[in-house]
Amino acid sequence: NASVFGVSAESMQCAYDQRGNSTPTILLRMQNHLYSEGSLRAEGIFRINAENSKEEHVRNRLNKGVIPHGIDVHCLSSLIKIDDIYWLAAWEEYAELVKLLPPTEAALLDFAINLMADAAQHKHHNKMNARNIAMVFAPNMTQVQL
Repeated sequence: NASVFGVSAESMQCAYDQRGNSTPTILLRMQNHLYSEGSLRAEGIFRINAENSKEEHVRNRLNKGVIPHGIDVHCLSSLIKIDDIYWLAAWEEYAELVKLLPPTEAALLDFAINLMADAAQHKHHNKMNARNIAMVFAPNMTQVQL
């Protein structure tokens, strides 16, 4: 069982994204699914959470490397949001912190920021402007795991 939730970024199978960053393959597949389905236009993207039972089923499937057919967009976006992105202290220190990140964590941060920016471009459809998206991602990005 190749778990993808709550594990270190270094232990995950990675592939290069279109920006040349080494990013966990499962995140790239989940992102591609969101993009190909036009899901970034879904109202409340990243804000509306899926039912716990659905999320648990999808999490189990993703741990096996499978993106379930007909997956609910809110379930998928919620799982992307919580998948172990957890640093960043103060905004003014952002640029300096990014320089200190190991390559895998830097790639994950780049992935998350670009995904949020892409979703914000569809704010007239999904009702999620940059501030709203930042508010739903922030709790996951500021958790420090020891």
